[in-house]
Amino acid sequence: MPAWSLEDAKGFRDAAESLKLYRRADLTDQGTPLIDNLYVDPLPHNAILETILRPSTTFVIGRKGTGKSTLFQKLQSELRKTTHQTSAYIDIKTVFESSQVNQELLAKLVKLEGALPPAELETLLLYKEFLRTIIKEIKSELQKRVETSILSRIREKITGSVAELFEGLDGILEEASEDKFVSALGLLNTNVQKKSGFSHETANALKLGANGSPSGPSISGSLERSVKDNETSEHQLNFGEILLRTFDIRDLIGRLKDVLERIGIRNLYVLIDDFSELPEGAMRVVVDVLLGPLNNWSDEFVKFKIAAYPGRIYYGKIDKTKIDEISLDLFTLYGGGDVSRMEESAIDFTRRLVTTRVKHFSDRDPELFFDKNLDELWREIFFASMANPRNLGHLLHFVYESRLINSRTVNIRAIQEAAQRYYHEKIESYFNLGKFLHESFNERSSIFSLKELLEALISRARELRSHDSEVIRKIHGRPPTSHFHVPLQYEPLFQTLELNFFLTKYFEMTDRSARKVTIYALNYGLCVKYDIKFGRPLGEREFRLYFVERFFDYSNIVLAYLAKNQEISCEDCKAKFSQDQLAAIEIFGMLCPSCKAGHVKVQNLSRKYAAELKAIGEELLLPSTELGILQTLHSEKEPMRAAAIAGELDCSYQLIGRRGKHLADKNLVRRFSNEHGTRLFEISNEAEALYFSADESELQID
Repeated sequence: MPAWSLEDAKGFRDAAESLKLYRRADLTDQGTPLIDNLYVDPLPHNAILETILRPSTTFVIGRKGTGKSTLFQKLQSELRKTTHQTSAYIDIKTVFESSQVNQELLAKLVKLEGALPPAELETLLLYKEFLRTIIKEIKSELQKRVETSILSRIREKITGSVAELFEGLDGILEEASEDKFVSALGLLNTNVQKKSGFSHETANALKLGANGSPSGPSISGSLERSVKDNETSEHQLNFGEILLRTFDIRDLIGRLKDVLERIGIRNLYVLIDDFSELPEGAMRVVVDVLLGPLNNWSDEFVKFKIAAYPGRIYYGKIDKTKIDEISLDLFTLYGGGDVSRMEESAIDFTRRLVTTRVKHFSDRDPELFFDKNLDELWREIFFASMANPRNLGHLLHFVYESRLINSRTVNIRAIQEAAQRYYHEKIESYFNLGKFLHESFNERSSIFSLKELLEALISRARELRSHDSEVIRKIHGRPPTSHFHVPLQYEPLFQTLELNFFLTKYFEMTDRSARKVTIYALNYGLCVKYDIKFGRPLGEREFRLYFVERFFDYSNIVLAYLAKNQEISCEDCKAKFSQDQLAAIEIFGMLCPSCKAGHVKVQNLSRKYAAELKAIGEELLLPSTELGILQTLHSEKEPMRAAAIAGELDCSYQLIGRRGKHLADKNLVRRFSNEHGTRLFEISNEAEALYFSADESELQID
């Protein structure tokens, strides 16, 4: 008989569910906040929390599930304990989705005499709605703060109602009227000279000259053609300046300060979540028009805390020397020493996080649920999750279903099976979704080129299982081949695969040729699936450099991939260039050496899967959110609420509701209400047949 009851096991399940929570899913128990009891800092002495509490703009950088939103919750909890600071949470992705321009309205406006071209007009309307929504969210968050935790203090300092306290903010919202922004359109149209970097925007000049000489008169002439290439940056700047003058952000800051100083608050922390979920253009709008000016003009009053993905950050004019950066990914957290110390620190965090959650929800010793070989088990749990809290939540949920409800303890085999299931259900589908993504053929082909690269990495890892070398001969049994290294300059190539958890940056070392290299680890569940032993040999001193052995140098794989899949060509004249020419082209700002006018673009295109991609009909292409809804409903195999789907996709339930209706109109999902009146979504048989078939996500491994 196990040492726990079924009720205890349900507590373990609740602990797993709390780790799986997405974004702003508050950690509560019957409405009581639990964040203070459950927060576990990745570093000793709450070093991460202490950094984010500083009154400075901070970028919190990490992949999905690394705990950015949990850190925000803890930050807000700590701020509520102070008398001079408050916060406002902004879900940027949801705000952006809610500020999309009505296409019918746009079509009417562009017909007006003197109107801006459609692209510019749509952008400006987006700015207007975005700014209004931001101010509403700040007001809403401040009002919640005033009406709860600091209400008694307000009454001691001022007279009048809470509504009177917020009259200033209500006035700011009124100023964001449609009329004021229409006048901004007029300003931009009459006073700002359009500059374009596209080839269709040209300036022609005809020059004629006459010359009288002893040999007789002559006439000369020339036709000059110029192309200007700074439309994006120039328009972003001009839009920003006009919006700032119209909306008067300086006045906004002053009025916010006036309101909050009446209750003794000197700092406003604005928490921006899911910044990297924005399209690149919207990211620039957010920074150039809103975050940058507020950060630079607020006289230390407004400080931003911005959650972002690695490699998907735009700083604009925010002075990087005056901000803090917190990284929650493995190497940046623990890579200050050697590999052994990195692993020890990551394992320690994994253990602290799991035991804290399980102990709270089950009220039992967490290690009762695990086999006796605890040190080895915690090491495997770290390998399977890479110390990512959300990955941990999924793993624990799967081992609950496979072991604990059957009254069996969690062992290494259970962790391996859970990791493989997580890889299959949540990660492997990335490429299948990419096939149907509503993007250009080149964009989809770029995604599938990474599938080819991943297949090459896995094939090599499998080949090395039978590799013969002096080091390999010292290993008992099958050698671990889950890690590889490449020179640091190749990191950008692996960024998308890392962001989607196919691999993880594990460490940086100097290889046998004295080069600085990046060590990558293939996904643990992927390794289980393809029978690749994970990790490195332990015990022997010579194994401390195991990851940089020459046979783990995958540079040739990368070079072969680039030679086969990378296309370097001019966007104007379509001239093509070799990999050897790229460095010289980069020196001249990617200016085409053939036509001297166009810009050279580098794309990685899939040759292997080109035919498969071209066979996808245009009518089947869907935006990423809608594909995510279908994938979630397909993998869960049951009707789901919008909030539950949103939890899987890191977005708002309102967005799921809107996109779900669109899918229902196309007969790809079924929307219905159950006996309790709850709206549910279920994938249709038609969607299953069109988007999901046997072995569709399988990698083709040689």
